[in-house]
Amino acid sequence: MIHTPSVYAHTINGGLLLVATLYLALYFSRIISRDPYQILVLILLFSIASGIHGLSHIGMEYVYNYNPLSLFIKKQE
Repeated sequence: MIHTPSVYAHTINGGLLLVATLYLALYFSRIISRDPYQILVLILLFSIASGIHGLSHIGMEYVYNYNPLSLFIKKQE
């Protein structure tokens, strides 16, 4: 099935966020030993990345009627 570029971009973005989260978990002791400014920058960068990923969910929900939570939660009617 062929998807639009926004679906591919969203998938890549989600994969990179997952890799970043795993990297954070594996190297937490090294990351936490940084100075507070570097930690703040890392937190803000992660916030921006997850915010952009969330915004792409809005577009996909509106255009494609895509809701990934529907795989886990059944809609009550």
